[in-house]
Parts: sequence; structure tokens; C-alpha cells
Amino acid sequence: MAREKRMAAPGRTERSNGLRGRLMRASNAVAWVEARFAGAIVVAILALLLANVVSRAFGRPLIWTDELAVYLMVLGAFAGASLGIANRQHIAVTLVSDSLGPRLRARLARAVDTLLLALFALFAWMLWNWFDPVGVISADSLQAYSRASFNFLYQEPTTTLGMRKVWFWLILPIFCLTGLVHVLARFGTVSEHAQ
Repeated sequence: MAREKRMAAPGRTERSNGLRGRLMRASNAVAWVEARFAGAIVVAILALLLANVVSRAFGRPLIWTDELAVYLMVLGAFAGASLGIANRQHIAVTLVSDSLGPRLRARLARAVDTLLLALFALFAWMLWNWFDPVGVISADSLQAYSRASFNFLYQEPTTTLGMRKVWFWLILPIFCLTGLVHVLARFGTVSEHAQ
């Protein structure tokens, strides 16, 4: 993982350094879990696809493996995207930032991080409206909630697995939370490879 440096801001207090340190430790711990989770997902997808090939060779295909593999790919993609935010390893065009001096590069990093924070705030708002935890808790039942709101998030089953899709969709609020932690922990930092 590339080390990141923070441009020293005048008047920075020990308390904010302590908060940044706690956020960085939390972000690093989350990134560690995400890396292992994404690795386990890749192994599970490989095992599922191999099981499907073998079962088809014997004329008894496991019809649910394809659907589960797709859902696992989605889970792995969101875990990997969050890990990419943590390590600042997403694809980026650095033509402008590479030509800037250290101060302007730090300002650009803060502007990008501010946009990311705004994006995650918008995403959190959308997820809150979609998952509607207050509406679900206050409803008599999930069926009554779905009928009243036309939100079938909690009712819709997968095609072959027989599970509710909400269990896979829970990766969205998890991604929103972990991505937010990563952005806050590294807010305004400039990675070494960009310097």
C-alpha cells in the first residue's frame, strides 16, 4: 500500500491528529477485512464455476450456481471498489495533478475528496430512501409495507436461490459506509506515487 503524506496545515491541533489517526486505523482495519473478503469471494466464484462445469459434465447441472456467482461478483466488486478508495488505486487521469506543485496538488486532492464526500452523502440519502428502515419498522408486516409503499426491496426473491435479494443488496449501504470511512481517513492526502 502506498504511503500517503498530508500537507501540514497551519494551526493543526493534536486532537485533530488523534481523530485522523483513529480514522486511519479504522480505515486500515476495514481495508484489511475488505481484501480478505474480496479474496474469499474470488475463491468462492472459482469453486462455483468449477462445480457447475463438473455437474454439467455428468448431466446434472446445478442451476443456481450461475446466479450465485453473479451475486458474488457484485459483492466482490463493491468490496474491491471500497478497497480501491482506501488505497487510492482507482483509475485516474493524472495529467493535471502531475504537472502541479505540491500545494496545488494538495488543493486538488481536497477538492476531489470533497466531491467524493458529496457523492457518498447523496448515495447515503438514496439508500436511506430506498431501504426506508423507519417505514419498515413502523409497518405491521413486510407485506403491508410493500403494498403501501410499492417498495418490494424486502420481498423480491432471487430466481433460483430462493433467497431474498435484500441480503445481496445490503452490500450497498456497507460500501457507502466503508467508502465514507476511507475518504474521511485520507481526506486531502496525496499518495506518494502521485508526487
